[in-house]
Amino acid sequence: MIVLGLKCHSHDTGAAIVSDEGGTLSVHAISEARLNRRKHSFAYPLMSIAYCLDALGLKSLDQVDLVCIDKHMERWPDANSQHGLANALRRYQPRYDDNHRWNYLAEQSMDFSQTAVQWVNHVDAHAASAYYASPFDDAAVLIAEGGTGIYQGAGNDLAVIDRIGYLGHTFRDCERLDTRRDHFVNSSFLYDRVSELLGYDIFGAGQTMALAGYAHLFEKRDLFEVAEDRFDDFIINHDHTVHAMRDMEAYRGADADIVAEPWCNLARQAQETLEEDVLYLAWRARKKTRAKNLCLAGGAALNCIINRKIMESGLFRDLFIQPAASDEGIPLGAALHGYYGSGGEVRWHMEHAYLGSDPGAPDLDDLVGTWKLASAPAGPEDVAKLLASGAIIGRMDGGSEYGPRALGNRSILADPRAPDMKTRINGTIKHREGFRPFAPSCLADAPPEFFDTPSNSPFMIVAGHVAPSHRDKVPAVTHADGSCRVQTVDAAINPDYHALIKAFGAETGIPLLLNTSFNDQGEPIVESWADAVGCFLRTGLNALWLDGTLVTKTDATPKADGAAMLAATEKRVASEYTDLIERFCTMETYVALGNQLAEQENAGQP
Repeated sequence: MIVLGLKCHSHDTGAAIVSDEGGTLSVHAISEARLNRRKHSFAYPLMSIAYCLDALGLKSLDQVDLVCIDKHMERWPDANSQHGLANALRRYQPRYDDNHRWNYLAEQSMDFSQTAVQWVNHVDAHAASAYYASPFDDAAVLIAEGGTGIYQGAGNDLAVIDRIGYLGHTFRDCERLDTRRDHFVNSSFLYDRVSELLGYDIFGAGQTMALAGYAHLFEKRDLFEVAEDRFDDFIINHDHTVHAMRDMEAYRGADADIVAEPWCNLARQAQETLEEDVLYLAWRARKKTRAKNLCLAGGAALNCIINRKIMESGLFRDLFIQPAASDEGIPLGAALHGYYGSGGEVRWHMEHAYLGSDPGAPDLDDLVGTWKLASAPAGPEDVAKLLASGAIIGRMDGGSEYGPRALGNRSILADPRAPDMKTRINGTIKHREGFRPFAPSCLADAPPEFFDTPSNSPFMIVAGHVAPSHRDKVPAVTHADGSCRVQTVDAAINPDYHALIKAFGAETGIPLLLNTSFNDQGEPIVESWADAVGCFLRTGLNALWLDGTLVTKTDATPKADGAAMLAATEKRVASEYTDLIERFCTMETYVALGNQLAEQENAGQP
C-alpha cells in the first residue's frame, strides 16, 4: 500500500509518502518551503508531491493507493474548497506567500480521479505523527497547539479520548459532544499573543522561549494575570487573560535592547504559564489512559524546556516527541493515519529525522566552476582542525531532516569553545537577534561528563544543562540560564557526522560541536547543493563540507548579489510550478477556472 499525506492549507504546507512494498515501511517527507525557498510557505504543495513521488520512483498520482489531506479547518469557505472562491478573487493575503487564487486553482484542478482521497482532522494528524512514529505499542498521546487532544494508542489503533479545535467535532472522555466547542484562547494562543507583544509574528515562539532564559537576571515581576479557574477538564481557556492584554505595550525597539526587565519578565511569565498548562495536560493524559508512555506533538512540543520537565515529572516511564511537532509534521501524520486506518500492518519507528531524499554527489564542476570556488577532498580530521581554528562551516550530506531542527545533514557547525562564536554567527551568518542561543551536538555513546542531558536525544528537542564549572569551556552553546538543547548523535545512524564530532573531540578535548540550521535569516533550511552554495556566498561562512568535499572561496569568487540570486530563484520556482501544474492538474479545468476568475474580477471593477 502507498499512501500520500498532504497539508494544503495555511502555513507549512508539504507532503509525505509511506509505502510498505518490500515488507518494510519506506517513509519520505518534505515541507514545501524547503523546495520553493519561501519560509513557512502557504503554497499548494505541488513541489512536495513531486518530491515524494520521485523518492519512490513514481510518475503519477494514479500510482498512489490513497491520498490523505489535512482538514485544517473543518468549516471551509466553500463546499469542497479549503481556500474559497471569494478568497481567490482577492488573490493575495498580506503575509508570506499566501496566494489564494493560485492555491484555489491548484486545489480545484488536482487530478485525483484515479486515487482515493480521505480527509484527516488536523489534531488527529498530529496525534498520528507522534504515536505511529514512536517505539511504543501502548501509549498516551498529547497534542498541545491551536487545538488540544488526548489519545490512547494501542497496537495499530489510535483512539480519541479528548479533542477540541479547528471547528471539528469536540470529544470528551471518548464521547463526541452534541454541541461543538469552537476556538478559544488556549495556552498556545496565549504564548503567541506574548510573542506578538515582543515584536514577533505567529512563528516567534522560539524567540520568546530564548528570551525567557534571561529572566533570572532581573527581579521577578508578573505583568498579566492568569486565571486560576482556566482549567475545565482537558480544556484550558485564557480568554480573559488575553482580553486584558489588549492595551498592553508592545516592544518596538532594537533587537539589542530587548534583553531588559519588562520583556524578559513577559517572556518568562508566558513560559511558566505554558509549562504549568502542558504539565497539567500531561497529568490528565496519564490519569485518563493509565499509559506508562507518552507521545507528544503540536507546536508546544517544540518547547525543549517543557519536554524536559515532563520527563522529570515522573508521570511517564518513557517519552517520544515527534521532531516535526509543528504543522510541518502534519503531512506525515496524515499519511500514517491513512495507512494504519486502512489496514496497514507494518510498524515503523522514527529513529532519525532524515526523511528527505539523498541528492547524490554534487556536480562540483558546475557548482564550483560557476562561482570560481576551490574544492578538495576532506575527511573528518581535516574539517575538525578547521573548526578548531575558528572556521564556521556549512555541512550538507545525505537526506535532509524533517522538521525545524538541523541535525547534522543541513547544519552550520562551529567551535563551541569560542566566546565570540555566538555573536559571530548571529551577526554575520544568521543575521538575527544576538540573544538567540545555539545547540550542541555530542556523541550518543560518549556524552560530555559536564552535560546533564538525556542519553538518547537525537532530535534536539529536550533541554539539557551545562554544569556551572564548565560553562566557560563551551560558552557558545550555553544559554544565559545554563540550559542547552542537546542533540545526541548515534554512529549507526549518522556515521559521518559522528566521526566529525569524535575528531573534533580528539583535536580539542571537547567532544561536541555547535550546530545550527543551515540557512540565513528569513529563508528555510537549505535542501539542495545549489541552496547550500547560495547561502555560503551570501553569508560569512568560511567553508562548505559537501559530501566529503571541502569548498572554499578564492580571490576570483565574485561578490554575491543577493537580490539577483533571489530573483533567479523566484524565476526558477515559477517555472517549476508551471510544469507541475501540467503534471498533476487537469489543464482544462485549471484554464477554464482561471478565465472565470479573471472575468468575475474584471466585472467587479468600476
